Amino acid sequence: MRGPLWLLAGVAIVAGVYGRFKGLGTWPLGVDEFYISRSIDNVLHSGLPQFACGGYYNRGVLFQYIVAGLRLVGMGPEFAGRLVAAICSVAVLPAAYRVARRARGVEAGWLAVIILSVSIWEIEMGRFARMYAPFQAVFMWYLVFFLRFTIDRHRAALGWMIVLSVVGVLTWEGGVLLGVANLWAVLLTHEQGRFKRGHGLRLIALSGLLGLLYWFGTNDFRGPAPEASGPSSGGVGRRLVELGVQGFGPLWQHHVWLLGWSVLVALVAGLAIRSLRRSGLPREQRWATAALGAALAMAAAHWFTAAAGVYVLLLSSRFTAPPRWSRRGFFLPAAASFLVFWLAFESWTGVSDGVFRALGASGSAGSVLHQLFGFPDVFDALIRPMGRTMPWWSVILALAILIEFARSLSRHRERLDPVTALMSLLVLMLLAVAATRTERLETRYVFFLYPLLVILAVCGLLALTGWVWRRAPIAVGAALPLVCFGATEDFQPLHLAHVDRAETNYRVGMSAARAAHYYPRNDVRGAAAWLATHVLTSDILIVGIPNLDPYFGRIDYFYIDGKDPRYDAYLCQDGRTERWTNHALLHSEEDLMPLVESGRRVLVMVYPDTEERLRAAARLHRWSVTSLWHTIYGDTDVLRIEASGTSQPVAPDGA
Repeated sequence: MRGPLWLLAGVAIVAGVYGRFKGLGTWPLGVDEFYISRSIDNVLHSGLPQFACGGYYNRGVLFQYIVAGLRLVGMGPEFAGRLVAAICSVAVLPAAYRVARRARGVEAGWLAVIILSVSIWEIEMGRFARMYAPFQAVFMWYLVFFLRFTIDRHRAALGWMIVLSVVGVLTWEGGVLLGVANLWAVLLTHEQGRFKRGHGLRLIALSGLLGLLYWFGTNDFRGPAPEASGPSSGGVGRRLVELGVQGFGPLWQHHVWLLGWSVLVALVAGLAIRSLRRSGLPREQRWATAALGAALAMAAAHWFTAAAGVYVLLLSSRFTAPPRWSRRGFFLPAAASFLVFWLAFESWTGVSDGVFRALGASGSAGSVLHQLFGFPDVFDALIRPMGRTMPWWSVILALAILIEFARSLSRHRERLDPVTALMSLLVLMLLAVAATRTERLETRYVFFLYPLLVILAVCGLLALTGWVWRRAPIAVGAALPLVCFGATEDFQPLHLAHVDRAETNYRVGMSAARAAHYYPRNDVRGAAAWLATHVLTSDILIVGIPNLDPYFGRIDYFYIDGKDPRYDAYLCQDGRTERWTNHALLHSEEDLMPLVESGRRVLVMVYPDTEERLRAAARLHRWSVTSLWHTIYGDTDVLRIEASGTSQPVAPDGA
């Protein structure tokens, strides 16, 4: 009966390999690919990822050295970097099979392989010369040993987990999360809520490792830019103090509400202490009680997502049942009372931009729900980015995982099983990612979790089939996950068949969100060919697209607006040089003025948003802006800027 499933898996694997490797080196480097490729150039030049103007690029260090080795044997930058990513993407498949098989049998393993093989997101990220596919491979093989350690209790597996944690942070800074997972794995090996001396020693050692991973993964060794301003983030203690001050600021301004909140906290605490005194607190229930107390404290501080996360982690970790005061329904009513209080407070006072703007939440300031459930900001970190690129598949994944989670909790097993272990780790990773401040909200930052989401969803859909039809044939059981996947945005046979075509590579006809999901690319090679035949030696060429440099090096100046959030990362410590291309840097229209009025022809090639700002500045200064050339894919323009006989700026309309 498994023959057709194996055959389908074989076809899917062949198609997936084709999609990952076909025409890998055909198209020029994307911007992010150029960044790491330029650092690899520095490795080949000096042996270290050191910029010519000082500082080091410590992102994907292991990836950099592996690609540098391939380039030493003659591979081109485009092909070498993407080859490593593609190989790592294929290496995800056997790990996914093993994890899914542990979770729900051989059928789940092959279904996960089929889906991940032909997933367009997996294929496109496997063709992306960055660290995301390599780190996903590290994470999936980490899960293999995670299950061996937590379920099978093989101590040697912890050693492999530590090794993969170090490899992970050397591959991508998100590898810090594996240090957190190490601690969680030790906590999951409790014996009915109790820990032995060996557990404490492991936790201390792994906490030290996490500190080292955090130091390496979160420090930027490029060196500070001279114009960089603003206070540093400070330590963890300082950050917690800031959150406390900013979070309760609005409440301190309303004394009646503050009194009501204090009474509610005292009431909940008093009832909890009274119940604990009556029922006692056995040793095996102390950890569960502490976890529930922490969750209630988070609810009191209106961090309801964090509170729910802690509660779910407690349920999925198979700790011994918590004490009577929580079993009798104390926890949920207490948490609900805090929710009602904060809803009433927000609605009555109209406070809308206190707490979670300080926490880095980027949602609407007027959204009460976003304030109450915005830390950790799971909505902005996962739900919104995934929902706008793969809405149908995201809904199916969420529902199927909820089904499997409910099923796993209903078993009432004292010993941990693979599904609940994976569920708990997924929740922990999502909370950790969502609690991290990022300037951009993009799906690639949670790409490493995608195979785990698929595996758990497959398990949930198989469980649903088994519940509807207890003795369903394998073909029927496999049909539901495959049909669900096939009807979604992540299954696109035409995209797969034409993966190496120019229209696919340059995202022609795609929405901006979908292009960002696969990573947008621009035709810098076409621009370089035009410039090579049209730029005169007397011309001044100003460029704001860094990945043009490998294809056309005759660039006079690099332009990036001083207000651009990337400015500090681009600026060298000397304050005059662009870090990635080593060209002289311009950062305002005042810098452009002497060049435009020099009498020489000035050509400019920048991103569309920068082009709009330059055109606005040109209108103010009465400069003439002419579009000389644009790619057939509509992603790059070459402009000519000329002075119009006056250097005096014109006041904008209405000034």
